[in-house]
Amino acid sequence: MQRLSVHWRAILALVATILIWASFLVVTRAAVTTRLGVTEVGLIRYGVGALLFLPVALRHGVIPAIPLWQLIALPLFGGVGFLVCLGLGLKIAPVADSGVFTPSMLPLYVAILSSLFLAERFSPGRKIGFVLIVVGALSVGGWSALGTAEPGVWRGHLLFTAASISWAFYTVTFRISGLGAAHASAVLCFWSALAFAGIALVNGVDFSGIPLETLAIQVLFQGVLSGFVATYTFFYAIRHLGPSRTSAFAAMVPVLAALGGWAVLGEPIGWIKAGGILVVSAGVALASGVFLRGERVD
Repeated sequence: MQRLSVHWRAILALVATILIWASFLVVTRAAVTTRLGVTEVGLIRYGVGALLFLPVALRHGVIPAIPLWQLIALPLFGGVGFLVCLGLGLKIAPVADSGVFTPSMLPLYVAILSSLFLAERFSPGRKIGFVLIVVGALSVGGWSALGTAEPGVWRGHLLFTAASISWAFYTVTFRISGLGAAHASAVLCFWSALAFAGIALVNGVDFSGIPLETLAIQVLFQGVLSGFVATYTFFYAIRHLGPSRTSAFAAMVPVLAALGGWAVLGEPIGWIKAGGILVVSAGVALASGVFLRGERVD
């Protein structure tokens, strides 16, 4: 009974993670296309996250016993690099495209890096899933680049791709480091917040003129939900469901992000883009290996 209870708690944690990830893309798009810049968003996301993870940081420390390159790579790729690329990309391209090129492409880049650095091997079925991810993403990106009235959207796609690759490096580094989920999250938030504070000192920040309601929404979604809750629920789900099963549900992120962009920001979804999103979603689910007989889920 206790085992079933843990299982369902992990399912609920995973559902919460996916919903937060999708809403994070919409809220970040709304932020960077108004008065808030990437530096302001980074301070909110990782500053609030660092404060909420403070008990973990005080207990375990923010300089763990890992090689220096891993300590640098965790916040560089999982925090600063990821958010800067994603935020700049969302200034150019719509939310639906970010959902396809960032979370949905992540399994492909993690697979490549895992093959190179962790000697991981993949079944033919999972390789087919990776191909579907690429085909679906290219259909969405190609249609946007050719059919949109706004030039330069492809630059946003490149930035989304860089954000996904950055997060993939962070994921592989996390696996290599052997740190616990809560400890790694505290390290990530602390050093990322410090990095954005340094950027703010050099380039300055401007929170003036931001309505209190808008700022409160950003603090809630960026800091509390994305920076703290989703970080914990994601790793909780991995611990109890396995990484393959957990990553399969990431296929819902582009769908929810596209629907959120349509409902909240009025961004249109054409048939070709919708088809590409569905192909990517199917590819992510297949690439996880969950729905293939004989595939392990952990």
